[in-house]
Amino acid sequence: MDLNVATNCNYCGIPTQGDAYCCRACEILDTQVKEMPVLAVAQNPFSYLDQPEFRDLYRHKNQDDFNFLFFAEGLHCSSCVHLLEKLPQFYEHVEKARVNFGQSTVAVKISDAGSLAQTAHVIQELGYKPTLLSPQDNIVEKYKKENRTHLKRIAVAGFCAGNTMLFVIPVYAGLAGTWAHIFNFLSFLLFLPILFYSAIPFYKGAWNSLKYQVVNVDLPITVAMLSGFALSTVNLVKQDGAIYYDSTASFMFFILSARYLLKRVQQNYLSPTRVQSFFKTEKYILVEDGEEKSIPWSSAKPGDLLKIQRHQTLPTDSLLESSQANLDMSLFNGESLPKIFSRGMSLFAGTKVLDESILIRVKVPFTESKLGILLKQLDQNALQKSHFITLSDKLAQKLIVTVFSIALLFFFLYMSVNPTEAFNRSLALIVLACPCALAFGSPLTFGLALKKAQKLGILLKDATSLERILKVRHIFFDKTGTLTEGNLQISHSEPSNIPEDLKRAILGLEAASYHPVAFALRKAWAHNSELIEASNVQETLGRGVHGDIQGCHYEIRHLAESTHEVETGIEVLKDGTSVARIYFIDALRGDSRSSVQSLQRQNIECFLLSGDKKTRAQQAADACGISRENTYGELFPEDKKAILEKYTDTCMIGDGANDSLSLQSADVGIAVKGSVDLSLQSADIYFMRGGLSPLFDLMNLAKQTRRVLVRNLTISLVYNTLGGTLALMGFINPMMAAILMPLSSLAIILSSLWGFR
Repeated sequence: MDLNVATNCNYCGIPTQGDAYCCRACEILDTQVKEMPVLAVAQNPFSYLDQPEFRDLYRHKNQDDFNFLFFAEGLHCSSCVHLLEKLPQFYEHVEKARVNFGQSTVAVKISDAGSLAQTAHVIQELGYKPTLLSPQDNIVEKYKKENRTHLKRIAVAGFCAGNTMLFVIPVYAGLAGTWAHIFNFLSFLLFLPILFYSAIPFYKGAWNSLKYQVVNVDLPITVAMLSGFALSTVNLVKQDGAIYYDSTASFMFFILSARYLLKRVQQNYLSPTRVQSFFKTEKYILVEDGEEKSIPWSSAKPGDLLKIQRHQTLPTDSLLESSQANLDMSLFNGESLPKIFSRGMSLFAGTKVLDESILIRVKVPFTESKLGILLKQLDQNALQKSHFITLSDKLAQKLIVTVFSIALLFFFLYMSVNPTEAFNRSLALIVLACPCALAFGSPLTFGLALKKAQKLGILLKDATSLERILKVRHIFFDKTGTLTEGNLQISHSEPSNIPEDLKRAILGLEAASYHPVAFALRKAWAHNSELIEASNVQETLGRGVHGDIQGCHYEIRHLAESTHEVETGIEVLKDGTSVARIYFIDALRGDSRSSVQSLQRQNIECFLLSGDKKTRAQQAADACGISRENTYGELFPEDKKAILEKYTDTCMIGDGANDSLSLQSADVGIAVKGSVDLSLQSADIYFMRGGLSPLFDLMNLAKQTRRVLVRNLTISLVYNTLGGTLALMGFINPMMAAILMPLSSLAIILSSLWGFR
């Protein structure tokens, strides 16, 4: 085989030098994992899940890459992740399986012919307790249940270990004879709850290790515990030799405690908290039969009439019941300037109220709102495996194999010198050099980075964007809403003073429109609160709106040609006769020029791609310092995509809807305006703040993330190397190893928290 030919591992995709697999673990997982037999309905305890009503209840209809979500209780290391992601090999109707280590979930895509019951059975057979999650389920409740089980096992182990110490202290102090034998027998009885209850998770992990030939730390821990118990019991019966119940019980207590610590950190820093960060403990006023009472944000249900006060955020999608409302739509369009809405218009969850108070009618529960669906999808995709996470996982797998190999080699070589010491040192090495921290460090870092990004007003579809943004060398800007404010303002009109009756007629016609022109008119003429009701209103995208008002037919249409090249114009017609022309301007953002110049100083080439007239595009480019050679106007979406595909290492910043083709084609797509849910279908990142300052925040965050990742990797490798050496030299026994085991994880936690302070 030509070793100079670069290939990828058949299992994990990591580059190799001509080999089919990067390590033995990948080869085993890819070649020796066999499909499990399908259980009959009567034998499968999950058979009820295949009933249509249950499939519909648990199906995630708004997700493209999965349709069912399992909470896998017992998932605790990188070996678990690798095993569960091989579900398609265990059951052919599972098309895809993706594990979210931070949330302990398995997202699966099951074919229409597939059995949900068989999928649950396979997960259970792999050693995990499967619980299906519906779109409305709160994963935090699953955490509480799992934590209670962990705490019970720790409490039992702690109680037994502590009381065992009380009985062995007199023996160590010199107690002999019948009482010594009785105390040792009591220690034996106290160890049984640990053996048959607290140690159950280790049995499952050890069995999986043997059954599927996957290396994990549960196997040597189980062997050590059972060996200590068996040797102690034999010596107890013989009434001769050392008793190890106390040290073995303490060892299990410390191991269980260390795992619980890691699990809690995982839940606190890697679990989905986007919803809580938006609403926290927000309460709302429910108006019912003329009376007002407070309810939590999560209790709002369809049909409820809510009174939303100033600076509160709408808890779900709703209809406006008040005559008008000033709302902050920055979450959805990145603009801090308020928008004015009229009665009957749809409002979205996440919108902030700027009036003293408004009344809204709830349309759907939060989980079915646009924001609720989006946040759930973002949480599920948040820790999608980046190159660095994949690399860390593979290093963790290689470290497990290396540590086990060294431990076995040392045991057989040193056994002839001192069998007990050989076993203790080998076990100490395996426990101390457990690669949990190595596999845990990268997801933790990216999880903290995603949370910091949200605080900065940046929504990331997944963590891989933080790696790709650092490679960008060409940035393409859309004009409207990116380099310009994106908020139209009335420049002038013909006639210069439009009659009040005509203003009310225009506002009546535009009352339910979401077009930028309609928002500009409502803002400019906000004093006209009494609108003239229009009938037969029809709005045609890109052309205008028309309808009947007081027996006359009005039409508002866009001017095909404007006498002012840098302005947008509309014409108002009454019964076919032009009665007014209104012109709008879109001012350049204050930071556009300085931002472009800063990017150019970093050797990043800037381009302007606009569907607007060439003269307007060139005027904006000149104002920002973008060369005319890199300025393009009057482009269709397909034209923008074609230009962008001529370059590599690209980033497109534009409108989430109009620039969707370009955003998808770029290496990094950033949407700065438009509906946030639609934008993130094509873009990788969404800026909830206006201007280009979030771009520099994103770049700085990406550099910060890379520094923390490298530091965490270094800490983990140094700790494992130094600790493993000391263990083999006999300076650290298994008990000390169990106590020191969480230190590497603690160091990485502190390093990550300090890095994102």
